[in-house]
Amino acid sequence: MDENSIQTSYDAAAASAAVEDTLADAPVNAATDDSTATDPTSRADTDPTDHADRDSDTTDDSNESGFCDCAQNDDGLSEPGPTDEPAPQQLSPRQALRAATRATKQSLIAQAELVAMTAPANTAAAEMKALFERWKQAGRTTKAEDDALWAQFTSAQDQLHTRLSLLREQRTAALDEATRQKLSLIATAEEVSERADLKQAAETMAALMAQWKQVGPGRDDQQLWQRFKAAQDKVYARRTEDRRQSEADQTQAATLKRSIIAQIQGLVGAPDIRQAGFELRSLQTRFRQAGYAGREVNRKLSSQFDKACQEYSDWAKREPGRRKESGQVTSYDRRTRLVRQLEQVRADLAAAEEKLKQTDASGARRSHGSSITLLLGQSGTYSGLAAETMRLKVQLTDLEKQLTRLDSSLGRA
Repeated sequence: MDENSIQTSYDAAAASAAVEDTLADAPVNAATDDSTATDPTSRADTDPTDHADRDSDTTDDSNESGFCDCAQNDDGLSEPGPTDEPAPQQLSPRQALRAATRATKQSLIAQAELVAMTAPANTAAAEMKALFERWKQAGRTTKAEDDALWAQFTSAQDQLHTRLSLLREQRTAALDEATRQKLSLIATAEEVSERADLKQAAETMAALMAQWKQVGPGRDDQQLWQRFKAAQDKVYARRTEDRRQSEADQTQAATLKRSIIAQIQGLVGAPDIRQAGFELRSLQTRFRQAGYAGREVNRKLSSQFDKACQEYSDWAKREPGRRKESGQVTSYDRRTRLVRQLEQVRADLAAAEEKLKQTDASGARRSHGSSITLLLGQSGTYSGLAAETMRLKVQLTDLEKQLTRLDSSLGRA
């Protein structure tokens, strides 16, 4: 072969190598055609990254130029470099790109596994899809490495698909079970609504309502609720009508409402405003539950009730400022503490007196051995209870005196 032929072959080889390096070092984009998109919760058969043009990229990239890494002497001749201290190996651009791609895909795999195990069901699919889109843009390593990494990624997709499928099955089963339970409650409620004993029917309906609240959502929930509520309304409508027809019930309701109104009026001027507010809310609830007192009586009592509530509200707004201006805030706070102490001492005294009644003052009898009865004499327990009772009585008297003196200073005597 002549010198021109050798030079031509050398030039062609160099050009081919340059083209290959250019393709390897260029940014690698995954296929973005819609036909490559897959369900993010199910695995794809192959990595969306194309490996067709690099099946032969299994050779070492440490010496891509094809020339020996040799030093030249003064005569221009090549000679081997030193062998005792080899220079540290550096990554070629292609190797660096593949290392970065490998790290990126390993990170995506870790994120996909976390999504598969812990992501909320309503966002997991979207999160996995976002990771899949990033995978398609991640680039390429070698075909063998990419196949292994892709297998790990699709395994995470499969785990998520399995978990979401199981959750869907559980939700479906829960809906079916809730629907079955509600249909059973509806059937019972419709039967109860026809019972002659209205008191028993109302109590049973209340129990059914409590059960209904414990059941989760079912299919066609609104329609199921309308059926249940229709049976419930039927019972309560019958009971309301029966009450309205009862003159005795109306009289009793009127009496109770008048008593509640009087108690609300008595809250004005209470020393403990906070406690009075609690009592007002309790009385308001009792008034609404007092029953039907007849059309005219009911209207009149409702008007009196509203007026009493308004008077208390006006007083409760003014009273804190009045107490602050008069310097009585501390005295009222002390009175509140005294009242609470009195209540506690009264409760302790009642308990001590009850125990004292149950203890024999002359002696406690106890069976011992073979039916021999021992008389123990006055027990230490009785003496202790008697002393405790006396102490509590003295304490109660002292607290009552303190409260009387304090009320006198506040103008409440």
